[in-house]
Amino acid sequence: MWSLVIPGRSAASALKWVDLHRIGGSTYAEKVDETTRRVEQMYDAFPYPSPKGSGQSLKELRNLLTIFAAENRYAFRGKRVLDAGTGTGLRLIEAARAFPDTHFVAVDVSETPLQMARQAASEAGVRNVEFRRCNLMEEGAGPGEDLGVFDVVLCMGVLHHLSDPAMGLRRLVRGLASDGLLFLYIYGAHGARERIRRKRIVSMLQGREGGSFEQGIRLVTDLAFDTFDYGWNLGAEDEASRKSLIVDAYLHVNERLFEAESIFELMRASGLFGFAAYGLTLAQRGCLFDARYAPAKRGMIESTAVEKHLKSQELREAYERLELADRYRLIDLLFEPNGYTLLGFVEGGAGLFGAESRVAANTLRISEI
Repeated sequence: MWSLVIPGRSAASALKWVDLHRIGGSTYAEKVDETTRRVEQMYDAFPYPSPKGSGQSLKELRNLLTIFAAENRYAFRGKRVLDAGTGTGLRLIEAARAFPDTHFVAVDVSETPLQMARQAASEAGVRNVEFRRCNLMEEGAGPGEDLGVFDVVLCMGVLHHLSDPAMGLRRLVRGLASDGLLFLYIYGAHGARERIRRKRIVSMLQGREGGSFEQGIRLVTDLAFDTFDYGWNLGAEDEASRKSLIVDAYLHVNERLFEAESIFELMRASGLFGFAAYGLTLAQRGCLFDARYAPAKRGMIESTAVEKHLKSQELREAYERLELADRYRLIDLLFEPNGYTLLGFVEGGAGLFGAESRVAANTLRISEI
């Protein structure tokens, strides 16, 4: 079951919602194209994460790849990596700087952010990134087609904005090498309640016919809603960057939220061999995912310490009787993440993780869910 957030009647979202499950054929294709066009126009007008290329240092993606490489002894040297939905490229540029011997291909549907990304990379002296325009929802485009095959695919904060996330994921998976890996960041439903409450208030105030993005930004500001959860709390000091964050968080034209069950449904249709939750984002911090109860060793980085929530012996025994998929469901309810970082892999990638590793301990084969 999909958890779908309807942008409301706002023309800031501009999009007239139609139940995609009840339309088919060319009508569906037209809807997909219209949704993609709306998203493209929004990001052309309000490039994310920031239209300001200089002076920005967004290290989340670099940190993710660094932690993964160290934890799993994975060498990015010589690998070909796709960043699907790079926006203005600021996060990818930091990652490319940290992994100079890796070739990155960065794509986006919106040309204005791509132009900013190219300029930012040039100013930073980064030469190992190729920027290209690509619509992941267009048949014949993307990884496995005109972009080629990749050792690693990154799709961080993008899939939930596609007109058909399941189709988009399948197209990303078909571009993986025989031992390829995919990192996916998607919005979590349970931790998004307050943001969505605010979003609906703004939509109602804009009225049935809706209003402009600029009006929506003023309403968000006047309501003192311009505070942000983890992922948007980038400390933007300039006005243009602040507006881009407001639009992305509160005025987005298309987004879907996921919880454990809808993540499982997404993965079943993906073409992947298996996946593991790699990390969660909570209200104001991120943490690594670990469904084990009090593992013998935890790393220096915060993780989902289930034992802090289930302290009695009875609770521990009840938890340890659960199948791994049910532990996922319970952790989703206990921690209420506003986002999931998922690590997927095709069959050849299953051997990349040691039997005692955190990833192996938290891996679900698609056939098991």
